[in-house]
Amino acid sequence: MLGAASSDRPLLKDVPQLVFMISSESVEKACSEVGEYSDEMMVGEFDRFFRAQPAICDFVVESTHESGQKVQELSLFLSYMIFKAVEMDTAGSVTKVSPETIEAGYRETESWMERLSQADATELHASIAASLQHDTEPYLLQYVISELNEPMDDGTELNEEEKGEVFFVAKTVIESLKSQSKGRIIEVD
Repeated sequence: MLGAASSDRPLLKDVPQLVFMISSESVEKACSEVGEYSDEMMVGEFDRFFRAQPAICDFVVESTHESGQKVQELSLFLSYMIFKAVEMDTAGSVTKVSPETIEAGYRETESWMERLSQADATELHASIAASLQHDTEPYLLQYVISELNEPMDDGTELNEEEKGEVFFVAKTVIESLKSQSKGRIIEVD
């Protein structure tokens, strides 16, 4: 009921945890739009991304500075694409992420990876699949995974360690931006 006193509302601890999820349509729309960009437009978009999310860009650069150009460039590109998909989903209203939010995202990603690493080799694929089904951002993660499995523009491929590093960075960016989404509401167990 509108205008009800706050004491008439249920306590948040009694409500199932609801999380917003970026839609597959937003991911596809971001990919389609960016695919049409000229090199000059892409440079402008990266400048805008660096101004809009300096803490994310600093995190990506710092996390990948010893990893080589391919890893750093792909990590920055995927971070931009994640930002773009969130932007599509929120009609352009993405607030600046703080270093503290990134740190929390980093810790969540570490925890997620630790849970996966506890699965033995035969269970790993099933564990990853189950984890993706319960993740709050499956479409963004599926996009990242599909990009990691594609050859680079120069035809080379990342090795498994490089893929893992890029994935960890991208997952941290997703964790850091996920509170921005206005997409479909899902209930978390």
